[in-house]
Amino acid sequence: MNRSNRTERVMAAVLGVLALLVGGAAVVLHRFAVDRPVLDPVVLDWARRHLLPVRLGLIALGLLAVVLGLLWAWRAVRPERHPDLLLDDVVVTAKALAAAVRADAEQVHGVAGAKVSVVGRPALRLRLTLRHGADVHRVWRELDGRVVSRARAALGVEVLPTAVRLDLAKRERHRVHRAGPPGRMAGWLSR
Repeated sequence: MNRSNRTERVMAAVLGVLALLVGGAAVVLHRFAVDRPVLDPVVLDWARRHLLPVRLGLIALGLLAVVLGLLWAWRAVRPERHPDLLLDDVVVTAKALAAAVRADAEQVHGVAGAKVSVVGRPALRLRLTLRHGADVHRVWRELDGRVVSRARAALGVEVLPTAVRLDLAKRERHRVHRAGPPGRMAGWLSR
C-alpha cells in the first residue's frame, strides 16, 4: 500500500504556482514589449559593482535548490518505516500486529480479503476487498467497533490512526461447461 503523498503534492503545487507566476510574468513582459530592464537600474548597477558576491549568492541558491530537490526525491522513494512495538518488555513486530489485524478484518461479514500494514508511530493501513453485495455501512461499523478497537486495546493506546481503503470484489462470472461429446446441445450446462 502506498503512503500518503500529501507533502509531495503540496511541494509540487507550490513549485507549479511559482513556475506559473514566473512564466506568466515573462509572457506579459514579452507581450507588452517592455524595453526597460526588469530590475531597477540602481539594482543592476549595484549588482555590476558587486559581481563576485552576486554570482556566489546565485550559485549558493542553485546548490540549495539541488540539495532540497535531492532530499525531496529521497523522501519520495525511500522505503516506508514499519516499526516494531515495545509492549510491557515484549517486542511485537509490525508483521505480527499486521497479521493479527488482518485475521480480525477477514472475519468481518462481507470482507473477502484484507491487506494490513503498520506504519509510523504506529498507524494502520487497511485495504479491504468486499464481497459483491456487501453492506458497506455494516462492514464499517464492525471494522471500527471490533477490529480497530481490539488493536487499540492490544496496543494500550487511546488513538490509533487508521486509513481504510475499500475495494469491491469483481463479480463472479458464470461459466458454461460442456459435458458429453462435441456437437450435442443437451450436454451444455451452466454454473
